[in-house]
Amino acid sequence: MAEKLALLLDDNLMSAARVQSQLAKLGYRVQTARRIPEGIEPNLVLVNLGSRGLGGLELAAACLELFTTARVVGFCGHAEVEIRKQAKQAGLRRILTNDEALMDLAHALGESPEDEVAS
Repeated sequence: MAEKLALLLDDNLMSAARVQSQLAKLGYRVQTARRIPEGIEPNLVLVNLGSRGLGGLELAAACLELFTTARVVGFCGHAEVEIRKQAKQAGLRRILTNDEALMDLAHALGESPEDEVAS
């Protein structure tokens, strides 16, 4: 099985560490960055849309354009309604709350064993 690579764009060290840990448990090798690195082809990109220092909305839009085969997912606070609206307008189809990203990422991404349907 090919290695799964997740790119985590987040400048909050506390949240990044928690999200990275959850992604690793799901079998991802995680690269955390503050900007889009060159020369990678992630399967999953998680962008902290609410980050004040990153420009999360712009990063998410760039990731959608650059990583056409990756699943690009944003996350932000549940009260950040305007950011969520702008992210949807930019083309993000999945936007998680910080709680989903930090506490139950497997279910939020549909990658938990309980989410699998028996064939």
